[in-house]
This record gives sequence, structure tokens and C-alpha cells, in this order.
Amino acid sequence: MRTRDKYDIFSDILKAAGRRNMGSTIAEVTKKASLNPEQAKEVIIDMLEIGLLEFHKEKTLKTTTKGWQFIRIYENLSEFIPVSSKIDHMSVGAI
Repeated sequence: MRTRDKYDIFSDILKAAGRRNMGSTIAEVTKKASLNPEQAKEVIIDMLEIGLLEFHKEKTLKTTTKGWQFIRIYENLSEFIPVSSKIDHMSVGAI
């Protein structure tokens, strides 16, 4: 299994939060995104601040329009950059 980067995690959280029209609880999002509660809290706060997620009634998270746009762009970009050919940021300086 490959290591997920920040944007993989964002995508997983957004998809989990957008699964149901009424939103998903933080516990559901955390489980679906395969994160521990501390990791999830930190990332979710960042995502709320930049407008990818919003709190909805009854303390649920919902994916915003901006969040759905992120997913669409990220998935399209992923088609162009296969996992096996992603550039290792540490080796870029050696080029």
C-alpha cells in the first residue's frame, strides 16, 4: 500500500463527507478516510478554513461546492500522473 499525501487525504475526507445528502458525522468521515481522530481533527480544521468542508445541521460535515470541484480536478490530474511516476520531491534538487 502506498503512502497517501495531503491531497489524497483531502480527497478521501471530501468523498466520505459527501456520501450522504444530510452530511456525515466526524466519526464516520474519520473511519471512511482511514485516519485516527487526532489526524482527522487537524486536517478537517484546515479543510473547513479553506472552504472545502462545512458544518451542517446536527454536527455533520458536508462537502462544499468548492470541495466537489477539488475532487474533480484532483481525480483528473491523477489520471495524468500515475502513482508509479510521481516525482520524489527529495530527488528534484539533484537534477
